Amino acid sequence: MKVIEERIKVITEKLETIDKEKNKELFLTEMKKIGIEKLPYAYSALKQFIDEETMSYHYNKHYKGYVEKLNVALEKGNYGDLELEQIIKSIGQYNKTIRNNAGGAFNHALFWKMLTPKTQKPNGRVFNKIVKQFESFNEFKVKFEEVAKQRFGSGWVWLVLTKQNRLKIVSTPNQDNPLMNVVKNGGYPLLGLDLWEHAYYLKYRNKRDEYITNFWKCVNWEFVDKLYSMKVKTKLTEGTQIKVVLTEQKSERCSRELTEKIRQIFNSNPEVKNTYKNAINRILKDVFPNNFYGKDKYGPGEMSGVYDLEGQGRSVINKLNTNYSTFCVLMQDVNRVLVKLNKPEIDLIGRNNFDQVSETKRFIKVIDYYKSRIFSVESSTFQNLMSVLNQTNTWGEQREDYVVTKLKTIFGKDNVTKIGKLGSKEDMIGGIDCEIKVDGEIKTSQVKPFTGVKQSNNEIIILGSGNVKNYKTDWLIFAKNNKEVLVFDNKNTKIVGGMFVFPENDLIYTID
Repeated sequence: MKVIEERIKVITEKLETIDKEKNKELFLTEMKKIGIEKLPYAYSALKQFIDEETMSYHYNKHYKGYVEKLNVALEKGNYGDLELEQIIKSIGQYNKTIRNNAGGAFNHALFWKMLTPKTQKPNGRVFNKIVKQFESFNEFKVKFEEVAKQRFGSGWVWLVLTKQNRLKIVSTPNQDNPLMNVVKNGGYPLLGLDLWEHAYYLKYRNKRDEYITNFWKCVNWEFVDKLYSMKVKTKLTEGTQIKVVLTEQKSERCSRELTEKIRQIFNSNPEVKNTYKNAINRILKDVFPNNFYGKDKYGPGEMSGVYDLEGQGRSVINKLNTNYSTFCVLMQDVNRVLVKLNKPEIDLIGRNNFDQVSETKRFIKVIDYYKSRIFSVESSTFQNLMSVLNQTNTWGEQREDYVVTKLKTIFGKDNVTKIGKLGSKEDMIGGIDCEIKVDGEIKTSQVKPFTGVKQSNNEIIILGSGNVKNYKTDWLIFAKNNKEVLVFDNKNTKIVGGMFVFPENDLIYTID
């Protein structure tokens, strides 16, 4: 009898374990699913805009259908636990089924909240922004309706907030949303109107224009204003956080000796610099997708890169790709991690060119793996990188201003012009920091630092000149601690061992 009781107990425990695992699996599956937003009012509540039958079909058949099909597609693809907005922002990596159904689920979840039974007068910050940008609220309504009426077939019309903090009216086809990374010139959706036939046909038949006009009777302006205020506040907070980080955090730089060794490698082995540069450009685009703009996309004449990271304009983070001081900081921090993991440290010093490139590629793999942690506002590494970049950028600006001031004393106030700004086309492509008018002819110049010179065989070797590469400017100008300025003709310049080398006769001005 005891043996039977023991067997029953063992079997019961096994069954309980199986049930628990099944329940756990079921729970985890449910947790991974995209939820269905509850309609915030009755089906008949918006009768001044849409009838009860249409709303019921719209919500229960179309919207719920999108959510259900999306969950099936996500489960089939084994994508794991994802937020709907996360899917929308990175929609380019998913198939057409997920794109259509994720868009339908997201758009409608927003749409229900953008409507309200009680007619509201537009107010708040978003109303002020609309009036300021569109000249009047009525003018905004006219333009919104125009864009809606121009949408041929199925789609949506939206009021969005762009990355430049501008309001814009856009239209998207099918179930696309302006937040999708496949939508060109999109933005953050503040207000949207469904233009699919299923949204209005039972009530309006072919009178879509009437449906568009009646939309204003049910717009939830309180919700729209909350969206706008939240987004603007987020931008301001992010900008403030970064500025606080830059002013309060002390950078942990590499030693001068180590930084100088990295500088020499950068300048003597171009493949190291180019490999690192290309990888950093890609990584910055990955970690700052909402701040990354292609050429001319942020504004006419603006180069591609990261913008608005510190609050406004081109970010100094773009200089990371060729800055040897921050390369050293990153390598130092990465090596701390590698030591903790009992893995070999990154080491370029004293190696041949081939091994230096191999180590750089290994270095990039580690940065790539930890990029979301490294390039976070809370990351001490990111804070240090930004601090170093801001400081070196400030020094560069001061050096250029000093050189321009000195040149004006020789060539005249109106004959010397400082060119470009951070990341400008003139600076990035042409390498032009200033222009000097000499006897009616314009001389372009690049301004660089130096720590000293060495003379050998009727040649002048420039020491400590930072990033050494070929420039197409007429002159190369070197400034030492804002005290001494050397101006060289750039026609016979050589780069030897990572240093600029000039014939003695090409030193055309020495300014104290």
